[in-house]
Amino acid sequence: MIELKSISKTFKTKKGSFTALRDIDLTVNDGEIFGIIGLSGAGKSTLVRCINYLEKPTSGKVIIDGRELGSLKKKELLELRRNIGMIFQSFNLLEQRTVLKNVLFPLEIAGLEKDKAISKARELLELVGLSDKESSYPSQLSGGQKQRVAIARALASEPKYLLCDEATSALDPDTTRSILELIRRINRELGVTTVVITHDMKVIDSICDRVAVMDSSVVTEVGTVAEVFSDPKSETARKLILPELKLTDSVSGGQRIRLIFSGESSFTPVVSNLILSCGTPLNILYAKTKDIDGHAYGEMVLQLPDDERAAAKVKNYLEAHVQTYSVLDGGEDSVGNASKAVG
Repeated sequence: MIELKSISKTFKTKKGSFTALRDIDLTVNDGEIFGIIGLSGAGKSTLVRCINYLEKPTSGKVIIDGRELGSLKKKELLELRRNIGMIFQSFNLLEQRTVLKNVLFPLEIAGLEKDKAISKARELLELVGLSDKESSYPSQLSGGQKQRVAIARALASEPKYLLCDEATSALDPDTTRSILELIRRINRELGVTTVVITHDMKVIDSICDRVAVMDSSVVTEVGTVAEVFSDPKSETARKLILPELKLTDSVSGGQRIRLIFSGESSFTPVVSNLILSCGTPLNILYAKTKDIDGHAYGEMVLQLPDDERAAAKVKNYLEAHVQTYSVLDGGEDSVGNASKAVG
């Protein structure tokens, strides 16, 4: 378990002091994939570097498996860090080394016998799907392949924790998807507790169990992905979860309704039933849903008719059926002000 208690971090510069983190309290449970999301400059990367003491907090405590990092001697801290792997957006591979030798690097530092180290490195390359690239150099690899090498290297010391700092930000959507699937498989098969730092809600939605939202050096909300996704309470969360709604602000007409799909049967024609039951046409302004094992996850924004009686019919229908929705009263800033979970 990772526990962060009242973590603050202040940097001193020529222009004065800058506070990157302010009084952060978080707990990451064993075995979960925990996401930390926020806009650029929110303090995400500083926070993840405090977890393994690459950045020493100005105040507060980092406790890993019951051990407070600030109280450890240098040798004890180095030993504990072996339980924490880390991957970065920029891959950080050694260009003069082959793929195999990049993965071997931490094993060499640990003093593992050469034959055992090579065997271990090849097992890891097989795990990340790069057995055929062991003699290649980083310059000969795609971005996704480089990140797979970085993941294999991070797993070389058999860590209990894996920290991912914007690990997919430099990758295209298809490659991002494959890397996220790999991280999820590592979490499930190896039991590696994972912390994912990102500014992309799609990353959180794809693999995380819980998420913390950061804004201006503080954590604004923490919850399961479903909780934060369906009812974002902070302005930052709303901006990250609902960026496309900005496109609908200029649309004239009736009130807007946001429907949340968080596991309902994907075989139920929700919108069709709504229109047929109410006898009211609805304008679909935005939709992003996906089917997972026969269940629908995502959201849809509908525009109600100008007629108040017709709009009231739609709201009454929603209140009487299993559906989660929120009324968007004049823009994204009011998301969640009238959220209603029924059923």
